Amino acid sequence: MARKKDVSLNKKEKKNHQGILFAIAVILTFFCISTGSRAVEVDTVQVGAVAEKRYVAEKDAIDVVTTERLKDAAADSVAPIYMHDSIAEENSRTEINEMFQELNHILSALKEGESFYEKAEASPWKLPVVLTEKQLNAYAELSKSNRTLFAEDCINAMNSAYETGIKADALEDGRTAANETFAKTAWSSTLKEMAAAVFDAALEPNLVLDSDAMEAEREAKRAEVENVMIRKNQKIVDEGEIVTQDIYDRLVSLELIGDAKYTGTTLSLIGSILMTGLLFVALYLFFAWSNGVVELKYNEVKMLFTIYVIMVIVLRLMAKVPYFTLIPLGLFAMLVSLLVGRRVALGMNAMFCVIGCFICNGDAQFLMYSLLVGTLGAVMIQKTDKRQFVVPIAVAMGVASFVTMFSTGVFFETGYSSGLLMKCICGAVMGVISVIITVGSLPFWEATFEANTPNRLLELTNPNNEALRRLMIEAPGTYHHSLIVANLAETAAYEIGANTALARAGAYYHDIGKLKQPQMFSENQSGYNPHDDLAPETSTKIITQHPKNGVEMGLEYGLPRIILDVIREHHGTSLVKFFYFKALKAYGAENVTEEEYRYQGTIPTSRESAVVMLADTVEAAVRSVLGKGQTLEEAEALIKTLIKDKLDDGQLDHSGLGIHELEIIRKAFIKVFHGMYHERVAYPKQEEIAAAAKKPAEEKREEENSESTDR
Repeated sequence: MARKKDVSLNKKEKKNHQGILFAIAVILTFFCISTGSRAVEVDTVQVGAVAEKRYVAEKDAIDVVTTERLKDAAADSVAPIYMHDSIAEENSRTEINEMFQELNHILSALKEGESFYEKAEASPWKLPVVLTEKQLNAYAELSKSNRTLFAEDCINAMNSAYETGIKADALEDGRTAANETFAKTAWSSTLKEMAAAVFDAALEPNLVLDSDAMEAEREAKRAEVENVMIRKNQKIVDEGEIVTQDIYDRLVSLELIGDAKYTGTTLSLIGSILMTGLLFVALYLFFAWSNGVVELKYNEVKMLFTIYVIMVIVLRLMAKVPYFTLIPLGLFAMLVSLLVGRRVALGMNAMFCVIGCFICNGDAQFLMYSLLVGTLGAVMIQKTDKRQFVVPIAVAMGVASFVTMFSTGVFFETGYSSGLLMKCICGAVMGVISVIITVGSLPFWEATFEANTPNRLLELTNPNNEALRRLMIEAPGTYHHSLIVANLAETAAYEIGANTALARAGAYYHDIGKLKQPQMFSENQSGYNPHDDLAPETSTKIITQHPKNGVEMGLEYGLPRIILDVIREHHGTSLVKFFYFKALKAYGAENVTEEEYRYQGTIPTSRESAVVMLADTVEAAVRSVLGKGQTLEEAEALIKTLIKDKLDDGQLDHSGLGIHELEIIRKAFIKVFHGMYHERVAYPKQEEIAAAAKKPAEEKREEENSESTDR
């Protein structure tokens, strides 16, 4: 009970740790999204420069440049609109009347000996007119009634000019018209000159521009002009053409060139964070509701967290690079594929690409490129378990990245350009570098997180390893048994989609604990069996001790934890039936408890460990029944019974194996046994070969003798 409680607490602690890692990943993601690149970088060109690529409209849009030019032309076609300024006329008449009234007042008040000219010159009237002494004297000589008539004629001449209308740019024409009207009167030439001086000073434009009316008319004319449209994919400028001012203005209006534009808003940020939150909810449900189909080990969780954190930080730091193909977008999927599993890599890559799109403020092209590169990387990197494939896979990844960028660029951008070619080259180089980083970093993950990579597991199966060499020399029967179990386990693991390298490596080492006392196990005995002289409980303790001894030896040899788990679990808590039966016969059922004759290990916690358990069980049993002269067909029925016994005994409860997979495993075992124990042809003895060779020669001689007799 205490041991189960410890295991339960250990699992609870791991769950808590996983929850903390999950929370950290969520917080880091939100932080990187909220502080990521919120600006869209667009190309910059200059008027008079040569266009480096072809620009086409990304969507239907108004040709602002042409439309504005046509609107301006329509507005400029509006003629000036004038309005009548009666106030200007009234002011002119008032000033003339005031001047003549002042002159008349001076004359009436003039004393003998005083100069009318001097008095008039000093008079402060408003009209800015300069009159000569001759003109004033001529005016003074007029009678009072004539002075009144003279003033009226001046005003009438001015009114005549106003009736025609005087514009600011035609003021001189108005003065001329007033002089011509006044010239028709009978006044003296001197008085006519005086009237002309008055007109020069008093006349003001009475037709002024009506700004409001003109602006309304201009706007009406602008509104009559229909918008000129630029259609989607319409060429703006071709690569190699000179960028004119009109072309430049069109590119700017279409937002195809210019400075980086800020696109981040509070609403878009909230939207991206909400969508990211939904992705994390989906991720949690994916693992929580997988029913053991996708269950990660604790070290795999830590590796997945570390890879994710590193790649999210890389995305944040490289968010503003000129080309997004400079970001190793396939690296995440490759590392997860090798270190955790291809299925998890494909699912996590989709989530990573969406989050990367938010961090880098990417678009559909970014998302599609990263998805394709990540998916291809997760699949192809699996082949690097063999060193001769590393370089071809790196080259293939570079080519795949190049083709992916080219295809997405042609689809989403404006067609081929030198800029697209540069993006493709950057993507190809980064594809090769990503494979190199992935394969080159495997020792780090193996040493730090005990990652069970195919290469590491393959190294463990090398017969030159000290533990296997000792097993081969000191316990050859166990070594041979382990090889057969490895073949069975690897075949079954392949059929159910489990880790074949782990199944083989685990099977190689599952019985190394027998090195402590190899002669106590039947496969290493030659005639004498020490258990014949031992009590069944003593034999049971010796036999059931080998998984524990194996774990201790595995630690000494530095075997990875997952191999130690296979060693510890390959018998689970199974019953040692032979010695249990022996004890029942010797002591009676009332004196024997089944618990004393069971292994004290842990039932399998992985599919591979369970496969090794089943392979170990059936190999020993089949070898035993075939040694007693039974047929392979009879052994097939035994295999089914043995697998069912393990299932009924609860040994597979935590393995993650499905019921349907047990039948697949059984058929895989049978296929291997048929290959091992198939019927062979009987080779003839040397005497039979010699006799068969003589027989044709004797028959030939008999035929020759028969022919000679007939003659």
